[in-house]
Amino acid sequence: MSENRILYSECIRIYEVEESFIESLHDSGLIHVVEEDERFIEFEELADLEQFVRWRYEMDINVEGIEALHHMLGRVRSLQSEIDRLRNELRFYRPEM
Repeated sequence: MSENRILYSECIRIYEVEESFIESLHDSGLIHVVEEDERFIEFEELADLEQFVRWRYEMDINVEGIEALHHMLGRVRSLQSEIDRLRNELRFYRPEM
């Protein structure tokens, strides 16, 4: 097993989720499952997976809602990044701010 991924079955056991939930996330493109001899989930996917698990099991949000929230949060992050860039540019031209 690679050092930067976890077995799919271990992930299901650790997060105590139904396999169908992770399959739904995979089918919608929210989580990528690597298939070799066995199935794996990359460690870089785990933060998103943990958030999706909380949304599903603590807030009872379905996969379609999770997909919409994930998209909106990505857009908010992008816009915040643009605001920060524009502020820095403005400070360059108007240092008294």
